[in-house]
Amino acid sequence: MTLAQELKDFLDTSGESRRALSLRAGLNPKAVADILNIPGLKPRHSTLMALSEATGRDLLETGGEAPRTYADLIAEAQSAGNKTLCSRLKWLCREAGWVPELKVVCKQDVIDFFDSHSPASFNLTKGSMSTYRSTLVTAAGNGQSRQRKRRIDDIGGVYKKVHEAIRDSDLADTARLISGSFLLFLHDKGIQPAEISTATLADYYRHRVEVSAKGEVQCEKHVREIATLLRSLTDHPDFAEFEFAAAPHPFEDGRDKFGVCNSQLNPLLTEFDNRVAPWATGQMSQDGRSRAEFIAALDAAENPVSDKKARLRNAKKERRRLSGKPGRKGSPKLMAEKGFLTGRDRWADTTLACRRGYVISMAKAIIATTDVVPETIEELTDPEYLEVGAEALSDGNKSDYPSGYVTSVLKAMRKIASGFVGRSAEDLEEISELIRLHNPGFKGISPRNRAKLHQFTQERIFQTINLTGAAIMNVNAEIDRRRCQQGRKTGSLPAKADVMDDELIRDVMAALAHDILMSRAPRSDNVLRARLDWISWQGKLARLTVPAVEVKMRCQSDADLPIPLSERTSRLLRNYLEVLRPRILKPDDKQNPYLFPTQGKGVPGTHYGTLLKRVTSLLARHVGVNIHPHLYRHLIGWIWLKDSPDNLPKVQRLLGHVSLQTTLDYYAELDEALVLDEWQQKLNGKTTNTSSKRGTVRNFQ
Repeated sequence: MTLAQELKDFLDTSGESRRALSLRAGLNPKAVADILNIPGLKPRHSTLMALSEATGRDLLETGGEAPRTYADLIAEAQSAGNKTLCSRLKWLCREAGWVPELKVVCKQDVIDFFDSHSPASFNLTKGSMSTYRSTLVTAAGNGQSRQRKRRIDDIGGVYKKVHEAIRDSDLADTARLISGSFLLFLHDKGIQPAEISTATLADYYRHRVEVSAKGEVQCEKHVREIATLLRSLTDHPDFAEFEFAAAPHPFEDGRDKFGVCNSQLNPLLTEFDNRVAPWATGQMSQDGRSRAEFIAALDAAENPVSDKKARLRNAKKERRRLSGKPGRKGSPKLMAEKGFLTGRDRWADTTLACRRGYVISMAKAIIATTDVVPETIEELTDPEYLEVGAEALSDGNKSDYPSGYVTSVLKAMRKIASGFVGRSAEDLEEISELIRLHNPGFKGISPRNRAKLHQFTQERIFQTINLTGAAIMNVNAEIDRRRCQQGRKTGSLPAKADVMDDELIRDVMAALAHDILMSRAPRSDNVLRARLDWISWQGKLARLTVPAVEVKMRCQSDADLPIPLSERTSRLLRNYLEVLRPRILKPDDKQNPYLFPTQGKGVPGTHYGTLLKRVTSLLARHVGVNIHPHLYRHLIGWIWLKDSPDNLPKVQRLLGHVSLQTTLDYYAELDEALVLDEWQQKLNGKTTNTSSKRGTVRNFQ
């Protein structure tokens, strides 16, 4: 029996779904589905081990090779006298956290390791990283010697003509670059253009995984691009003679892990958008009354007044109407009693969008697990529904680190159940018990983010603080190169700004945003939506002042959030405002109010929404750590606390926490690690002072 047959037989016998088996084995939810759907797919040894344990069947003989550990590879390298390979194998195990005697060799694991790190992660040059990768991928692939691969140039026939036609067509250059290996595959397999099918693409995906140095994710992305290219070749008149078939790719939609069609959620989301959203933003009461209707009812319920007072009130209403000022608001306490959300209880737009996503996730989890479709918000917030959905979400979000996602979803459901639906105290207590049950067991910074912060050694902290300087140095080097290139052609050097395209200017924008984040770690939205009128100058120094109403947990009566910028950052900001920003503005966007105006296909008058992704990419490229933008806030606290754990009150003031308890909640566990670091430094100092008496530790190799 083949592996696919063994799995299918087990599923038919047990009645278990493919997704359930994958999750029970601790694998990706689509792992079993991929094995069954993609012909010839060869799973990793670790995948086969997990499935063998979950099914009680020995699947290693059907789909895997005899296990071979990295200790075996190291021993073979030592026997062959290959000290370089031996050293690099030990380096790989050390950096990846693998135990050589226990870790089974898998080429894909090595590829994934290098795909998830940059040269800066190990203080290597790009060339050295490529050499390490090549050597270790080859060693993991049974030590086969590298040979020149056959290329599209090595064949003739119909696919050679297709490649030449692609090269000469108006298709994007990427079409020529990605098509060669696929056309060569079709040539070698003897598949004609009209015979291409989804099975062909599945076979090609398996082929790419086996022969390419890229990981599974990159191979899947490549095959998806090939499927898109096939559609273009089918519709393009220049390729009609070849009669290509447009075959769909063999992969499921990765954006929906539960495989539930969005149309099934239409009634639920309609109620959310038309009822929950107006209630959450304070525009509608719990029972569906608008603010205007509530105020009108208040006016009608008031005691009769004299003719003069009635005329006075009518005049006040007319003045408000003509001036555009808001009318009577009503007492916040009275409005809250009548089912309106007021003040800080109201949801911001970002919060509303996030919790709408939670509603979708919970509903899809319930549908995927039970085939029961919750059609109303009241049904969705039923504790029995939530129990099933939370369990499915928990299974689908398993990883190496505990996650607070399920808890966040349940907390949002409880807010809706309490404030909008008005569920009973017993129901709310059941939901609270679910929240306690799925509590990930940590407070403050998540374990995943703590692990990220621990990657910031003293050297990386130095690189992070000086990142803008390094980025601007690269920009200047590219400017000089372009000026010299044009100077050789024209005989005169162009102005620096004249050789800067949009991409270079966006690099400057990212460097400037990094400096703003490092200055006081404002929240992401405060950087993205920073306006020109928030900037003030005092001599050569600039200050960005975020209005209190734009700061989380502050209202109009609270103090604004000032972000003073250093002289270097102020100089960069002035240069950007005076020279570069006017060049990056779209022709129809001259009145854009934002410091970082929209780019690409963005709507005029809006901000550059993906700027912080560019910032974190810049950090990963130069420092070697991948973080999300909000982690900048924790990073600043981490940097200062590494200097001394006694800086906790200063971190509170810097990050703008209202209470020191908030800072303690976030940094208590970090504080323990930092105290231990200080003790290690103390031990190291004592060891250094007495090393001459006790003898130094030598390298035994």
